[in-house]
Amino acid sequence: MPYDGLEVDMLSVGNADCILVTNWNASKATRVLIDGANKSGAEVLKNFLKKNQITWLDAVVCTHPHDDHAAGLIELLKDKSIGIASAYMHIPHWHADVPSIKNTLSKIKNSAEAENIRKSLATVEELYSAFTARNIPITEPFSGTQIQFLTVAGPSKEYYEELVMSFGDSESIVSLDTQDSLHKIWALMHDKATEELDTELPPNPQTTPENNSSAILGTIRDGRKYLFTADAGVPALQKASEAYDLTKCHWMQIPHHGSRRNINPALINLFSPKNAWASAEGSKKHPRRAVVNAFKQVSATVGSTHYPVSSNLWISTGTVPARTNYGPLVPLYEADTLSKKSSDVSSLVWNSALLRNSR
Repeated sequence: MPYDGLEVDMLSVGNADCILVTNWNASKATRVLIDGANKSGAEVLKNFLKKNQITWLDAVVCTHPHDDHAAGLIELLKDKSIGIASAYMHIPHWHADVPSIKNTLSKIKNSAEAENIRKSLATVEELYSAFTARNIPITEPFSGTQIQFLTVAGPSKEYYEELVMSFGDSESIVSLDTQDSLHKIWALMHDKATEELDTELPPNPQTTPENNSSAILGTIRDGRKYLFTADAGVPALQKASEAYDLTKCHWMQIPHHGSRRNINPALINLFSPKNAWASAEGSKKHPRRAVVNAFKQVSATVGSTHYPVSSNLWISTGTVPARTNYGPLVPLYEADTLSKKSSDVSSLVWNSALLRNSR
């Protein structure tokens, strides 16, 4: 029987993103890599590709230039045994006066946000050089762009340029630093309280312009909708949902490793995913229990690459090649119940090399 389906591999790389999406058509595989994790995560990616005998990627997408998404791509590009047909990344230098932005950033002292923007701009330059050195054509992933079988739902070019301009807005940067400090104080107080029943999420949480510039992608296969959100925040996701029908997802990536600063109840109700996964290390912040519980309230099966042990996650629809050493996904917070059963059952579920959600 010829393969004819879609599969998503979310690799376990801690608080970083690395997702391989494969579309099968008449047994021909078209593969799109979305982000490459951080520098150390590149080895996880390369080992995964080698184990699955993958030597060709039809497209590589850098959703945004934070190191936990882009640094691993820079490392991957050093391995010329992996062929890459095309690249997708945003180039702020094509939309703003970056030297002027850097000059403004240099004048803002003791600013974590200014330092993050400086690092992002440097990462863009390094990744751009790595792609061009291998003669891989680069396209910016703005709303409406087709990346093989995936469609970019956001950001629009106009929204991206608005975000890039804010990179050099000193008042905006100072405001973000203040918000971050207040959030850390809130988190310190909140973490001392039990979160077992916590489902409260702020209606309008704030994240950084770099996160909101994330490329948001989606696809529909056999009537099932898949949504890839990277680190997009509420305004970015709202704009994408206004441009595209993102309701009733079969599967979606929980944005920003499950942070409570990137999603709100209205969007969760809009997406109403059957399956929602986070790429996370399993700290109190990533994924935040309130976020997990909010997704559970819309009857989503919630998984994370850290739970119950660090494992790559895989979901498929249609007919795709069988995987060995995969077991059923253990939804978040259900392993405690499983651990009370026989040790044989726990071993079967927890010691699987990879976990699969067959739903």
